[in-house]
Amino acid sequence: MSRSPKVRLADVDEPMLEQLLELAQRDASTDDVTPPLGNGAGWNAERSDWFRTYHRSAAAGLDGPASEKCWAVLCNGSPAGAIRLKRTDPETAIRGSDTAETGIWLGRSYRGHGVGGAALRLLLAEARRAGLHQVAAHTTAGNIGAQRLLTAAGAVLTHDDDGAVSAVVVLSTDSQ
Repeated sequence: MSRSPKVRLADVDEPMLEQLLELAQRDASTDDVTPPLGNGAGWNAERSDWFRTYHRSAAAGLDGPASEKCWAVLCNGSPAGAIRLKRTDPETAIRGSDTAETGIWLGRSYRGHGVGGAALRLLLAEARRAGLHQVAAHTTAGNIGAQRLLTAAGAVLTHDDDGAVSAVVVLSTDSQ
């Protein structure tokens, strides 16, 4: 991988969905990508079905029924993972305090190369274009990589006693 990978976000259509699933099965922990489903650990039919259903429902976008948009993260033209925005309360958009939650997963071979940071910057630009006022994220105290990524993006982190870490990036209304 080059020192400055070219990262972009792409819509998840059916061919991209299958590429993301193949990447996830080959290069990511199931628990990083899906909730625990089915019998035993690892990839199984239930997890694969959930993955497809989730990405299809997020294809409609922030104003769709799921109030969520998911993009494939492409690195040098190849799928590297996925990143999402989900409105935390679609009704708040009317009151002017629209917030969305984000989450990202990357294949192991793409971690630590600047792909996550570049993807998060692109996602925050999408959030600004969508008129969002802030983006929140949640991780664990042990996920130092995610905490660094969020801090570098301007997030304020809050550590809870139970080991959870919450992050909030307040988006400026200025174009950046």
